[in-house]
Amino acid sequence: MRLLPSTLIAIFTVGLICQTHAQGLIDGFMRGDRKANLKLLYSQATYDSYYINKTETHDPNLGTVTTQALTVYGSFGLGYDLDLIVSAPYIRSEASAGYRQKQEGFQDISAALRWEAYDYKLGKARLSWLFALGYSMPLQNYVNDELIAIGNGSRNWDGRTMLHFTSGPFFLTGQYGYIRRGQVTLDRVVNYYDPSQANPNGGSKVNVPDVTELIVRTGFATRPFYADVWYQQQTPYTKGTDIAPGIPFPTNNVGFSRVGATLYLKLVGQLGLTAGYSATIDGRNIGKSTQLTGGLVVGRIAK
Repeated sequence: MRLLPSTLIAIFTVGLICQTHAQGLIDGFMRGDRKANLKLLYSQATYDSYYINKTETHDPNLGTVTTQALTVYGSFGLGYDLDLIVSAPYIRSEASAGYRQKQEGFQDISAALRWEAYDYKLGKARLSWLFALGYSMPLQNYVNDELIAIGNGSRNWDGRTMLHFTSGPFFLTGQYGYIRRGQVTLDRVVNYYDPSQANPNGGSKVNVPDVTELIVRTGFATRPFYADVWYQQQTPYTKGTDIAPGIPFPTNNVGFSRVGATLYLKLVGQLGLTAGYSATIDGRNIGKSTQLTGGLVVGRIAK
């Protein structure tokens, strides 16, 4: 039986009240009724150049920025067509040169519901149409107005839809979403602002630009082995600023294009290992980073 949208929203609301969450990727593989998986992931991203607006810049007073993250990610099947996804990272970010202080702490907890609305059988192939609704919020009051901040500190709503095609071990998933970001409070009065980006009556309260996100992922998935390659593009949707003296960092228009790959290998029982690599190939007001990820997986990663 398919759950009605109103039922889905009601369950999500309860989920928000009863638990905190973190951030995590949403893929097209449903967990299944009362089935779960848990991931403990370590990642390290580095960059020695970043984009001011869309111009790549090197800053000898910044050196190489290294960001390490330890993330707990879990998903659970509330029904055969409805999953709950939760994640939370602890992040450390520091620059190898200059005066900027290391930033460290719990970033944002995120939760999302993934709903498989339709499922079409095409011979031996299968096409699913899914929707997801998520929410994220800071776990603690971390510094957000800083070039190497661990996050922008906003509370976000995330809505997206996905098409997921499988044929044997092959799969192809495309998803498109919109992330609505709330205002954040700075620890200073804004000296420069665009009226559409900062509330003139709010003192140090500023808007964080909304973004749209496109992700395409393809690969092979079996129970003991999984491999994929993916492309991700995040694009500013509402007006924002660019990195400049006096400009609050949370109001900057941040966008990027990234490519990456993921591998998974089952070890024994429900235990497996995963590893990943990604690189930023284009961006706007963001570091041009490369990232390595590795971790343990308990439960099936895909099917």
